[in-house]
Amino acid sequence: MQRAFRSDGPVIDIHCHRECAPAAEIMADAARAAGKVPLGHGNPTTQAVNRRQLETIKPKMEMLDVRIADMDRMGVDVQAVAVAVYQYYYWADAELGAKVARLTNEEFVEATAKYPGRFQPLGTVPLQDTDAAIQELRYLANELGMRGIEIGTHVEGEEISSERLEPFWAEVEALGLVVVIHTQGATHAQRMADHNFVNIIGHAFEATLATAHLIFNGVVERHPDLKILVVHGGGYLPAYAGRIDHGWHAREDVREGVPQPPTSYLRKFFFDTMVFEPGQLEYLVKLYGAEHVLLGTDYPYDMGDDDPLALLGAVEGVDQAQIDLIAGGNAARLLGLS
Repeated sequence: MQRAFRSDGPVIDIHCHRECAPAAEIMADAARAAGKVPLGHGNPTTQAVNRRQLETIKPKMEMLDVRIADMDRMGVDVQAVAVAVYQYYYWADAELGAKVARLTNEEFVEATAKYPGRFQPLGTVPLQDTDAAIQELRYLANELGMRGIEIGTHVEGEEISSERLEPFWAEVEALGLVVVIHTQGATHAQRMADHNFVNIIGHAFEATLATAHLIFNGVVERHPDLKILVVHGGGYLPAYAGRIDHGWHAREDVREGVPQPPTSYLRKFFFDTMVFEPGQLEYLVKLYGAEHVLLGTDYPYDMGDDDPLALLGAVEGVDQAQIDLIAGGNAARLLGLS
């Protein structure tokens, strides 16, 4: 049953995107040379819809003043603004990747500072080079004052749980940064070319796979203080977590490097509300706790939630204290906002 929404604190959107135009200009020629052209997946109809959608959302992606009216209409007080996923640029060489990450982070901080209290910028790092990623982590946290970053689910096919990135995760933990994990397409795109499956199914699948690797490769065991949020409700894994525990009990090879049942690590993660269905959101809250669920919209994309407070208001079995946590209290706590 739909209830009138009320939050006793600010409403914070943890999952939204913005394009860094200066970085896009720098990388345009390099992207074409590398064959990394955005929206190249899917059949001709899907590609046409993608191009049309980008034309519609382009002003909202680039200009913060344009989106404030939408935020007010949606009841969102603060957006934690992250880079558009096609701007991770993990395919670039280390030097170029570090250059555009620095440019993006500085531009995000400068742009959001013009609207006090409305935006919280999230940083980006060049994960293709571990040392460069760590240097940028320290810079964005210590010099720019950023409180979180967004990363992809893989680095050009390499898992974000790879041994190479162990020092990166150690530094993230030491700095106390929030990590928002957001998919960038799908690694099995040939099977998802039609029906926009690369987005509808692929994004949730990639989130599922990345989260499972972080658990089973021992990243969460070795770094228990990590603050990791997986968008799109965490993908499919939170809804079918019993299978990973069963596998852990049934096979000794599954238990290697994972001393506790996998769901004990899964409960350390945070998830956003981007599940579209009140019953699924209620399930996440009941199983993982309201303190592990944060409001997200995927603004300004067509697969986003244009009325996130209506979804939250339709969830049964949550009290006002839980609503306050989900609507903004959890994000404020994780990001260190007053």
